[in-house]
Amino acid sequence: MEPRRPAPDDPIARFLALFEVAKRTPQITEPTGMILSTVGDDGKPSSRVVLLKGVDEDGLVFYTNLESRKGREALARPGVALLFWWHPLEMQVRFEGPAQRVTDEEADAYFATRRSRAGR
Repeated sequence: MEPRRPAPDDPIARFLALFEVAKRTPQITEPTGMILSTVGDDGKPSSRVVLLKGVDEDGLVFYTNLESRKGREALARPGVALLFWWHPLEMQVRFEGPAQRVTDEEADAYFATRRSRAGR
């Protein structure tokens, strides 16, 4: 196991370095899998697995149906938590913060790639 190091000033850069290690670890079959936790109208938390689809200076990107429970909860209460658990590395990475919608153009471009793969 890698010794614990202080987080750099740029948490996204630190995450990307750890993510590269996770992607190169054969025992980790889905390094993009992350647990998304939201809060419902009743104040109770709800968690499920989603896939990381991108990372940029604004944060992490995942896509979901806005009419799904997780979509509705993230829109109503944008404070969410994300958790990557990479057991073979004995490592977890947590993010907490506001969820924000991507632009319609970004969402359309992503879903177009899903349609083209499904058509094969």
